[in-house]
Amino acid sequence: MTFSELLLHWYDAHRRSLPWRGARDPYAIWLSEIMLQQTRAETVEGYYARFLARFPDVRALAAAPEEEVLKLWEGLGYYSRARNLHAAAKLVCCELGGRFPGTAAGLRALPGIGPYAANAIASIAFGECVPALDGNQARVLSRILAWEAPLKTPFDLLDPATALISRERPGDYNQALMDLGATVCLPKQPRCEACPAADCCKARAEDAAPDFPRKPAPVPKKEQAWTILLVTVNGRLLVRRRPKGLLGGLYEFCPVEGWPEPEALPGALDALGFGPTRLVAALPPSKHVFTHLVWHMRGWATACEQVPEGFRAVTRDELDALPFPTALKVYRRAAESLPGLR
Repeated sequence: MTFSELLLHWYDAHRRSLPWRGARDPYAIWLSEIMLQQTRAETVEGYYARFLARFPDVRALAAAPEEEVLKLWEGLGYYSRARNLHAAAKLVCCELGGRFPGTAAGLRALPGIGPYAANAIASIAFGECVPALDGNQARVLSRILAWEAPLKTPFDLLDPATALISRERPGDYNQALMDLGATVCLPKQPRCEACPAADCCKARAEDAAPDFPRKPAPVPKKEQAWTILLVTVNGRLLVRRRPKGLLGGLYEFCPVEGWPEPEALPGALDALGFGPTRLVAALPPSKHVFTHLVWHMRGWATACEQVPEGFRAVTRDELDALPFPTALKVYRRAAESLPGLR
């Protein structure tokens, strides 16, 4: 049997039971593939169900306010996915008559759909014979082939992946390879004894499966220091919406770059338009690690008498309805406990 035949035979008996499995609706498949980027399947399941319940089709999603979409996405991370999801839904409805393109090339024209997602959706929803190369697939194939070149991106394996894919069942093949990487061909301790393609695997034959894929030298993460200020005015908390870019569209408290000494913070806030302020209490430190960036944060609860430009004053209930990034969860929780907040 060929590699693809062995893989599909295993998949038919051992496929994971996931809410999006068996779907043929391009909208549902698209939604699942975008959510699964950089996120484990067990984390996605609850979000996927809530999204489909609230936005059962692409027109419902397109008609929703962006803030509601971001709020429903809260905690899932990589928020540009949610903004692109919303933008793509509007484009599909306004320019494509509510129908998704039926090819990977057409899908790549939509916001937020890169080569992997386009190939996954096209193969599963439309049967196009294109490999969906993510980290799981690249790991499996690099071991099957004992691919010596460092992988800068999974699509470095496009040519051999295209040669191996099942022409009859490309969507199932792609999902089978995903499942094999997620459950058997694990990153550090591959379960070679349970692999349906063990006899085809060149890395296993060399007793070197954990050594693949070969990786380029790591790039150090950039580190930044921030002071997060929870500023209240007359019992309300000041928040603002972040501009485009990292965490764009989500809400934040007042950030001050670096860790100024406490006595310097009122002056820094006055320069930002807050007017006279006073420090109320120190807040716990926090750290958040992004893909290529680390935030080291300290915090203070503060009080002032006016709302500066760009900020809005919200009540406790209004705060609860706003989408905040996971990066600020420590200060989001601290905000709920502020004494005197209405």
